[in-house]
Amino acid sequence: MKKLKKLINQIFDATENLIYSVKYLQPILYFGTVAWLIYIIYYDGYLENEIQIFGYVWDSNASGLFFIWIIYITLLSLKNYGKK
Repeated sequence: MKKLKKLINQIFDATENLIYSVKYLQPILYFGTVAWLIYIIYYDGYLENEIQIFGYVWDSNASGLFFIWIIYITLLSLKNYGKK
């Protein structure tokens, strides 16, 4: 169990270091995610159309992963904001 936690922490640290290593990558990812969220709410919720990406329908599994991504990128933004 400790090895698994260590592996997960290494993956998150590597991802975080990659995001912080490129100058404007974090704001681009954050605001791109917010724009995609607005698009999903408008197109799927308001217009009641299916969202298709490269011919594949955006389903609830993708929505769950997207929600986890929103939480992760928001936590990184708050962590970065707290350092300044």
